Amino acid sequence: MNSSNTTVLPIKRLALLAPGLWLAGCASISPSWVPGWAGNNEAASVEVATPAVCTLLKNQGQLRVALQDTRGKWGLEPAVALALLEPPLGGGRKRHVLPFGNTWDEYRIAESNWSATTDNIEDAVDFLGWGVARNRQMLQLDIQQVDALYLAYRLGPGAYSQGVHKGIWIEKEAERVAARAKQYDSELQRCPALVDPSRWEWQRLWSWW
Repeated sequence: MNSSNTTVLPIKRLALLAPGLWLAGCASISPSWVPGWAGNNEAASVEVATPAVCTLLKNQGQLRVALQDTRGKWGLEPAVALALLEPPLGGGRKRHVLPFGNTWDEYRIAESNWSATTDNIEDAVDFLGWGVARNRQMLQLDIQQVDALYLAYRLGPGAYSQGVHKGIWIEKEAERVAARAKQYDSELQRCPALVDPSRWEWQRLWSWW
């Protein structure tokens, strides 16, 4: 056979096979430039939803500022304050806190906040900061003992120290409050700047007028 024919034949065969080889190669490549294309890549990034408590604080400036101020003034962690507030948090409820006995009057006298009301979210959160700080000092409680802090807040430090809560419904409620605080703390890790006491908020301007 002529040597020139032997050279041309393989080249023709390669030319016929080239389109198939090209398509096979493309099939193994994920078109990452196509928006939303994940292909078979299980590691494709998935957008994680914003925690509900972060959305709440973004939308409710008064509550957000109150938590920041109370954290700076009393050292009360926002997650604990949120757990102690009456639900819905910062919403249309008439009373945001349920003070025991005459503790609300004690708070108003101690802070010279004579116009404070339980339906004002800023007063309510500040009251919680004051009350938790006082009960922690009186009862030697750690800030992580949220169930105990709740019981002392709702029953009063004297009744708590006597153990009147043991075996009754409020003990279970204290456990639920502690669980809520743990959940809020986990969610707030996603939006820490919202509860930073050094954050400047335009909502503070309204309190100056």
